[in-house]
Parts: sequence; structure tokens; C-alpha cells
Amino acid sequence: MAHQPQRRNNNQTATMSAINAPYNFVPLSDTVVIPEWGEKVSHDLPFRDGVSGELELTITARTDILVGGSQSNGHVHFFQIDGGNGKYAIPGSSLRGMFRNVMEIATFSRMSAVDDKSYGLRDISKSGNVYQSRVTGAGKVKTGFLKMSDKKTDKKIILIPCDMARLDHRDLEDWLPRRDSRSPIFTSSRHKRVSDKYQHWKTLAANITATDGSFLCDIEKVTTEYVTEQRVFKIGSGEITAYPVFTGQISDCTQGNTEQAKAKKKHKDFVFYNPNPEKAIDVSAYDRNAWKDFLFIHHDTEESTNTDMSWPNHWRAEFRDGRQVPVFYLQSEPEAATGRLQIGLAYLPKLAGDFSTYDMIRHTSDKHLQEKGFDFSTLVFGRVGKEPEDALKGRVVFEPAIVQGNVTPDAYPPATILNGAKPSYFPNYIKQATNPEGDKLAVAKSYATYLRTEDNQEPQIRGWKRYPARPEYKPELIPADNNNANVQTHLHVLPKDTQFKSRVVFHNLKPEELGALLWSIHLEGHHHGLGMGKSFGAGQVTVDIGWNAQKIVGNDPKSSVGEQKDYPDKFMAYMQKRLDGRKWNETEQVRSLLAMTYAEDAAKRFKGKLEHMKLRDETGNNQFVTAKQTQPPLVLAVYDTSPIKHIPKYEEKKESWVNAKVHYDPGKQTLTVTDVQQGSAILKGIEAKQLLESLDPSEQKAAKKGQLFKSVEVEGKGNAIQIKGFI
Repeated sequence: MAHQPQRRNNNQTATMSAINAPYNFVPLSDTVVIPEWGEKVSHDLPFRDGVSGELELTITARTDILVGGSQSNGHVHFFQIDGGNGKYAIPGSSLRGMFRNVMEIATFSRMSAVDDKSYGLRDISKSGNVYQSRVTGAGKVKTGFLKMSDKKTDKKIILIPCDMARLDHRDLEDWLPRRDSRSPIFTSSRHKRVSDKYQHWKTLAANITATDGSFLCDIEKVTTEYVTEQRVFKIGSGEITAYPVFTGQISDCTQGNTEQAKAKKKHKDFVFYNPNPEKAIDVSAYDRNAWKDFLFIHHDTEESTNTDMSWPNHWRAEFRDGRQVPVFYLQSEPEAATGRLQIGLAYLPKLAGDFSTYDMIRHTSDKHLQEKGFDFSTLVFGRVGKEPEDALKGRVVFEPAIVQGNVTPDAYPPATILNGAKPSYFPNYIKQATNPEGDKLAVAKSYATYLRTEDNQEPQIRGWKRYPARPEYKPELIPADNNNANVQTHLHVLPKDTQFKSRVVFHNLKPEELGALLWSIHLEGHHHGLGMGKSFGAGQVTVDIGWNAQKIVGNDPKSSVGEQKDYPDKFMAYMQKRLDGRKWNETEQVRSLLAMTYAEDAAKRFKGKLEHMKLRDETGNNQFVTAKQTQPPLVLAVYDTSPIKHIPKYEEKKESWVNAKVHYDPGKQTLTVTDVQQGSAILKGIEAKQLLESLDPSEQKAAKKGQLFKSVEVEGKGNAIQIKGFI
């Protein structure tokens, strides 16, 4: 057989040293912080310590940048105000999303703004993995016809079980009336898609099959050196009515090949026969998620007719026209009111996961998906709830950021492809049991996937996806042999150092909320990621905040506004108090966020390269498959969070609060001191009781009623402020 450089030798195993990816993950926290004032937030009733005003933002592009506007023929141009006739600008919604994502991580908010999807899994990279254990073995994969029920009043989706046998293309070629019976019925150059195969089949067999494409045949069990299977024979003269089922791409293979060569090439499809309507399955009644999962993993949302996926390319139209669709499925026994039904379009079907996105989040903490209570990002930015009481209007508005000066976009950008690994690629997107270095599976461990296994009962997602900062924009050029214009994109970027000006208006924010907003916007001077091409380093921006105290007002006219730095300190102090003794600035979440937003040493913090892996590299290997076949198997390496230049640091501070309100709760043994300007400090347990007893009896009595005003000495590390004594 001729040597094909794009294929590796089956006797050799390709290896990789690390997974490459332009993205990484901030780990999802099992702690969700719900501020205690959340239920009191209002646009009409001001907080006594609330603040309102506006900030001026200067946004500087540290690499080339593109916030997408008009698009045509694969060319994407920068957004412009006034319907594309005005200045280049960044929409306020883009700024809002960028800052909110940072705040969600920094404030330990919920991960809830995600779609609840069940991703598909089809993994033939290695024998014995969880996928192959599900589908291999007699009777595991079943066959049937999927269709709409015939009842006009009840449009149920039903699955009619049937039998299946293998159909050899060579046998079809012998039966069909063709001039050259030795040429392949299907070729890889002309019949790549399922629709191509069926259209060609209808042309060849127009006068010798029934109107539904079926033909007569017989079925026999055949055992060869390679497999035992039910196989079709006596095509056109048997007693069984069979429906040909063509799937996927095929290899060019003729009758002149040896049996060994033919065995390594796809030259067989299927026939379905003996449908059993009496055992029809009501799909939604059996498994309420089965139909939704089927449509999602087979790209039903992809309306383009240029896709190679067999559902939108062929079977969707057949189904909508009332015809039956041949499918392969796995069926578990019903448990309680429902069972599990996983439906695919190939003999080794893509299986919808046992766990949806929400399930995977719950495995870290179900607090992320609870509706009760508002987290920091919801309090500041708002949310749309399922019920009116769950909705909340945001208290921050971002105006569009308008470009400063005259800048010219790249007029002739090279073509690139915006793609990469999808959430179904579990070595990257699912938390794995790894070696100490975090880049390979631990010894004797198998990959956690979206399917339940004995070793992985409750798999978890990796966390918040982010594109690590880097110092330059470097688009990946398209290989010379890729002529598919449908996937090529030309990004008309604006140059680095371009500046934009914006304004953010906020209303009735608590000091801690304003601090969270300021910290999330400035991000310690690190880089935000904005717009398109982030996987190539585009859209790296820094944001400077113009603080004009004259434009900031306190709700209480007696209070002073303070300096800009005071508010992030209050936010960080509050977070420290809520993290049960953990230091906020040293949590894995904050360190990971800041490590990925620091551009100067981004490449050194990741074991792979900050670039997409390739479906075919220079050696002809699929890197996504190779990563799973390497021993030990690879996982997306954790991002190094060793010392970072701008990790927030806190110094101990001691101060006195004059005329602070003191309250002692004997039931909880807590002593609380409240200052209008500074907030609250709490002391608990025996220390609180001992400090209370240092007061005279009348003062103790007043403290228990929350009536005493006293000068108090407090100290802390910019965060968990504690009462040290009365002055």
C-alpha cells in the first residue's frame, strides 16, 4: 500500500510533551459569597453609607484589538457608532461583560450564566476507555427508526426498534446495473457527506428499489478473521425488506484490493429491517432530555447548509417531512418515572453525557445554581430571574468607549481560522486527577468525562475559562492546502496603543460594592481580554480610572467620599471576613486570575504553547487524539500561580473608632462594634465575653441593649478587622 504521509504508522504511538491551548481556567470555588445586605438593595431607598457618581475610564489597547461590528464575506470590521458611519467604539455591553466576568471570579459569585447542555462523547482513541465500554459488546448499541407519530393531534417523537445487518459496498456494486461494476459505488472525493451518498444511491437504484429506497435481501451470520456479524446477501432476490443506511465518509476501495487491505478501509454500511412498531418508544416520555440532547450534539442549531454534519445536512429535512430517520441508540432500564435514552446517527454513536453542565457545576457546589440570595456581581450588574422576585435591576451603566484620535484599521489582514477545542474535549474542560505537576493523569487513573464511571462518580468542570494575556497579537495563518473559504476569517484590527474613553455611572452602591467594581475595572493594572481574536493575543487592554471626588457623592450628606484606594480596601476586607479564615489575596481563584492577566511572563507560566492544537500537525497526527494516547495521558496543565508582580498585599493597621455603637449578644456570645464610616468589627466567644466584662455594670447593660457608644481600638490586615479593646 502506498505510503501516505498524513497517516502515522499503526505500529508506532505518537506522543506529545504537553497539551497546547490559548486558554486556561480559573478553578471554580466551592464557596459562594452572598452579601447580607442583598435583600435591601433598592434604587429608591438609599443606603446610609451608599455612594453614587460617575467615573472616567481610559482604555488602552496593549495589543491589536477588534470589537466586531459589520461582517461580510469573511471580513470582520471594528464596531462603529451611528450605524457604522461614525467613530470606532467599544459598546457599553462589551465593557459590562468584560468587567462582570472579572468581578464574578474576584467576589466568589455564582457560575450560573451558562447554558445547561449535555455534551456529546465519541472517543475511539484508545480501547477500553469509558466510551468504548458503553458501546462495545453484543446488544449494547441498538437500532431503530426515529420519526414523528402519525397522530395529527399528538406530535410525539417515537423510536421504532428494528434489526440491523452489515451491507458491503462490493455486494451493492455487483447488484447495481452499472457499466463498470469494479469501480467503487462511493468515492471519498465525490461522496463525503451523507446527503451526497443518498443522492447518488437514488440515481443508481431509481428503477430497482421501492419508492422508499428499500430492497429485498436475505441476512446471514458471517464469521471472518476480523469479526462475526449479520451480513446482507441475495440482494434483490431475498425475502427480507431492508432499508439501506449510509453513514459518514468512506475510503476508496475496490474489489481488486486484498481482504486485509479492505478490512482496514471503510467499505461497509448497514441495512435496517424488521421494524417493530408495537414496541415503539415515546422518546420524551422515556427520557425528557433525550430529544434536546440529540438535537444539541448533532448541531441542530447550525442552520448552514454547508455543514458536513449529517443531521442538518440531510436527516433534519427528512424528519421534518415526516419520513423516518435510521438511528443507533443506547437504552437503559427505566428508573422510577424515566430511563436514559442516548440517540446517535452512527454505529459508534456520539453519546449525550450522563451529566449536563449544571450537574457538573453542582458537583463542585450546588450553591452556584441556587436562586435565593444575590451575589456581588448580581447586586452590581443585575439579573433577569425566572420569577419577578428573583430579578434585580443593575446599578451600574457603561457608556460606549469612543476611540481617541485618528486610527486606521488593518486594511489587508491575513486569513485565519477562529476555532479550537470545544467543551466536549474532556482532557481540557473537565477536572482530572493529575500528577503533582498537573499536566498528566495520575497513575492508574482514567479520564473523567461527562459519563459516570466507578472512578468518576461526580466529575467537575475546570472553572472560569479565560485567555491568558500575552505581549503581542500573532494570528495563526491558514495552511496552504486549506482552501475552504467558509471557515476563513479576516480580522480588521486597530493597532496597539489605540485609546478609548468611556464613562461609568453608578447609583447607591455600598462601599464594598464600589470597591469590587473599582478593583474589577483596574485589575491591579493587569490586562483584560476584549473582543475577537483573544486566542491569538488580540484585545489585551488596560484600564485607568479617572477619580474626580466632585462627581462622587455619598447618600449621607455628613459623610465624606474618601479616596479611590479606600474602596477596594473595604471590598477586600469584606471578602477576607467572609472566607472563613482564608486570605482572599492568596486563594487559588484570585492568584489564577491575576496570573492569567499578567502579560510579561504569560508563556513561562504554562507548560504547553499558548496556541490551538491541530487536527493534523506536520507529522500527520491529530494532536487531540495524540494527547489522549500519550502515556501517561495528557491533561491541560494548570496555570502557574507562583509569585506575581501585582498580587494585593495588606499591612496591619491599628486605628480608633470614636463614638462607635457597641452591642453584645449573650446568646451568640458576639460583641459587635459599628462605625458609620468604617463599618463593623466583630469579636466572638470567650474573648468577647471577657472584653464586655471589662466595662462597668451599667455599660455592660447598655451594650446588651445595643445602646452604648464608646471609643474602640481595632486592628486587622486590611480585611478581618477585630476589636482589640476599649479606650
